[in-house]
Amino acid sequence: MTPFAWSQPNHVNEHVAGVANELRSLGHLVTVLAPSGRTADLIAGRRALARGEDADVIAIGAAIPISPRSSLGVPVGVRANLHIALQQGRFDVVHGFEPGLPSISYLALRDSTALGVASFFSAERLGYPSRRSLREKLLGRIDALIAASPETAAAAAERFPGDYRLLSPGVDTDLFAPGAKRNLIVIELNSSSLPVARAALRSLRELPGWEAVLLRTKTLSARPGIPSALRDRIRVRSGRTAAARAAVLAEAAIVAP
Repeated sequence: MTPFAWSQPNHVNEHVAGVANELRSLGHLVTVLAPSGRTADLIAGRRALARGEDADVIAIGAAIPISPRSSLGVPVGVRANLHIALQQGRFDVVHGFEPGLPSISYLALRDSTALGVASFFSAERLGYPSRRSLREKLLGRIDALIAASPETAAAAAERFPGDYRLLSPGVDTDLFAPGAKRNLIVIELNSSSLPVARAALRSLRELPGWEAVLLRTKTLSARPGIPSALRDRIRVRSGRTAAARAAVLAEAAIVAP
C-alpha cells in the first residue's frame, strides 16, 4: 500500500516496486494498491476489482494531493474500493508505506486482519492521526515497524512507539551500474541545493573541456542562471525516474548532491 500516485515518479513508489518485484521473483504473489492520476490505471483497477482478478498493481482511486499537515480524509469511493481489494486479495501480509499520512496505507493497516507491516520513510510524514487513541488503535494492528533511517525511526517512535527495524531504501545495482566516465559534473537541483549549484557552475569556468548536467528530481520554482559563456556546456535534465537518473549518473565523474 502506497499513498502516492503510482502514475507519478516517487522515491517511495520506486522502493515499493523494487520490493514487490523481488518478492515475486521468490515465488510470492504481490499486489500493490495505490492511487493513480492515469485514466488507464483507474479503468484497469476498476475492472480488476469488479472481476475479482489478481494484478501486480491495482489503482483503487484517483490521486489527491497529500501534505504532511493534511487532515483530509480518504474519499468514500476509495475507502470502498480498498475494502473490496482487501477482502478479495485474502492477503497474508499487508504492508503500508507512510501510514502517518491520511491515506489508504493508514486505513489498510487499521482495518486489515492480516499481519501488518508499517514502513516510515520521512520524519515529516507522521502527523496523522492527531488523536493518541487512534494512533494506539493503529499500533494494535501492526506486527512490524520499519524505518528508512535512524532519524526517521526516532521521530516515528515518538508518535508510534515500538521496536523499529532499520531498512535502507536500497539501490538497484544493475540499473545503477557505473559506466565509462567522462568529464561530466552532475548537479542535483532541489530547493536547498541552489547555492551549491551556483558555486559549481562558477567553478566550471576554470575547467576547460568539462560539462555539467543540472539534474532536476522535483518540480522547482527557480533554477540557477546559466552564464551565456557556458550554455553549450550545461544541460538541464529531468531525473524523476530511476532510469533517467541512472542514465545520467553512469557517465558522471563528479556528482554534487
